[in-house]
Amino acid sequence: MRKNKFFGAAVVLCAALAVSGCSEAEKLQPENTSADTSVTTEAAITTTTTTTTVATTTTPVTTTTTEPEETPAPSEEPGNVPDDYREYGENNILIIGRNGHYMGLMGCWGTFELCDNYVSCVEKAAEKLPDVNVYSMIIPTSVEFYLPDDVSGYSASQKEKIDYIADGLSKAVSVDAYSALEEHKEEPVYTRTDHHWQPLGAYYAAEAFAKTAGVDDLFPALTEYEKVTKEGYVGSMYNYSKSVNLYNDPEPFDLYISPNADALTTTYYDTSFQNGYQGHLFTYPDASGYYLSFLGTDICIAEIDTDCKNGKTLVVCKESYGNALIPFLTECYEKIYVTDLRYFDLELTDFCKEVGATDLLFAMCTFTPAGANCSCMNAIIK
Repeated sequence: MRKNKFFGAAVVLCAALAVSGCSEAEKLQPENTSADTSVTTEAAITTTTTTTTVATTTTPVTTTTTEPEETPAPSEEPGNVPDDYREYGENNILIIGRNGHYMGLMGCWGTFELCDNYVSCVEKAAEKLPDVNVYSMIIPTSVEFYLPDDVSGYSASQKEKIDYIADGLSKAVSVDAYSALEEHKEEPVYTRTDHHWQPLGAYYAAEAFAKTAGVDDLFPALTEYEKVTKEGYVGSMYNYSKSVNLYNDPEPFDLYISPNADALTTTYYDTSFQNGYQGHLFTYPDASGYYLSFLGTDICIAEIDTDCKNGKTLVVCKESYGNALIPFLTECYEKIYVTDLRYFDLELTDFCKEVGATDLLFAMCTFTPAGANCSCMNAIIK
């Protein structure tokens, strides 16, 4: 029998980020962009609250903020950082040593009650869209796979939440991104310096979705993508932690350009699906925008026309984690619409009917269905 259960006190930043939910004030905040230091703060998983004002729910960890030293030339060759290195930065971000480099981790907590709410919303969407294939993909964050065994109580099991959600779905279909990422966890599927994953991780998750949705015959091999590597990436984990060590240990960011990139037409609309203008899916094709390289912003609805002529239309409801999936699905669907549950101003099932959706994918990291941002689901599924 399914039961409600609280994971425990929210002792890390993810809980603090979740408290403001999906308010109008949150929606009006401007989109952050990469700073001169290459730090990207664009997509805090649960909200767009600026990191300088976030407070944790535990006794603050006191750290002395100093000016970062000059950034060395980045390399993913094994460095000299011992695997037993442990540091708690600001906002209780944990910095560990892994494969000779520093890596930032953010704990993940939440409640089963909120997971129940997510399941209820997804099931309601599937019930209101009987002719649409509805899928749910919950993406684990890096702490799930890389938290050292000697650090206890820092984060809860995300697999328990993911399995709990999957068990609760009957009308919608669960996509197992967890196993795909776990299988490849020794590859660079997550960033060391940011709370997001690397596009490589998104590729493996997109492949799992393509198989589940029955479009894997159209899904290209990774070798068919143009890999663009940008060195010197330092992401949001530095902004949160202010760890000089993390800042001085940047990483490469690998972007994968779709084989059909030149055939894509991308139109961006406001969150009410008005005022469209044409742009590009790869807004920074040289990877200079790092995680902003695809779609560029969460505060929009994107319509992507592809050269795939199979009559299938996919609507993706996501937060920032879902952005990285989109380039890997452009050869599997004739049309793709991308919406962000935090900013979407329409009723989602009505929108799916309007655009003729054949498939609807909910794609988000574990923070969202288990945290306060799950309330945004109630706002878009009536």
